[in-house]
Amino acid sequence: MRDRKFTSKVLLYFSIVILCSFASGYATINKVNTMEEVTRYFANADCDTLIIFDIDMVLIQPSDPAFQMANMVHFRNVAKRISQSIPQEKKNLFLTLMLLNSDSILVDTYTPTLLSRLIENSVPTIALTSNLTGPLKNIASLEAWKINRLCKLGIDFTSSAPMQENQTFCDLPSYRGNYSSYKQGILFANGPVCPKGDVLIRFLQIAGLHPKRVIFIDDREDNLKNVEESLNKYNPLIQYDGIHYLGANLYPSPQISEQEFETKWSALAELTKTIN
Repeated sequence: MRDRKFTSKVLLYFSIVILCSFASGYATINKVNTMEEVTRYFANADCDTLIIFDIDMVLIQPSDPAFQMANMVHFRNVAKRISQSIPQEKKNLFLTLMLLNSDSILVDTYTPTLLSRLIENSVPTIALTSNLTGPLKNIASLEAWKINRLCKLGIDFTSSAPMQENQTFCDLPSYRGNYSSYKQGILFANGPVCPKGDVLIRFLQIAGLHPKRVIFIDDREDNLKNVEESLNKYNPLIQYDGIHYLGANLYPSPQISEQEFETKWSALAELTKTIN
């Protein structure tokens, strides 16, 4: 049963699920395939709006085709078999190593231009990711590593963020001895123990922010729903627009052989097992 759940989690993490519309009074969710489509929802965004981007499979993705959506879907049976060999307590490490395993590339080359325009228009904009925090192997800080990757691709949330001070959320649950954090305009939820909605609400409280509208772009519908529910409990007057971004699903990944796919996934699984 656990293996089945993990297989679903891996595929959901790089999700290709079909959007199911839902509404609760003041909220809407829309499906888009490109960043240019996303801009349609920013037409009336102003200083009372908070725009939030997920990172992986929305802004960036691994450059290795073995860890891109097209091949993961094509070889889903191999991915399922290999994922079943990984201990339950190390599932999230496997997902993290998948992101660390190769260089990062943009999902959509229009993204840096879009972010620049938001900065020019003084629209508060941050990122919210499930990425783990703290050290891992030879990486002193997973947060700094991710920020550096983004900057190399022309993505920097520092000047668009509504709060400049870094924060560590020690009052939220820890994972691997580390806590959720906020650094340089990015909220790091730190894996499975803190839903994105909980981290966002804590950030709003600490920053003293009271947005009238929140726009959240994520590749997973469950994250969009979770943030909607959290905002509705926090302040039901906030207008929420969830954008289900599917650009990574349509990315023209080079097709690789099953052998190459299995070799890379197996090597990553074995590496995961060696990390404490």
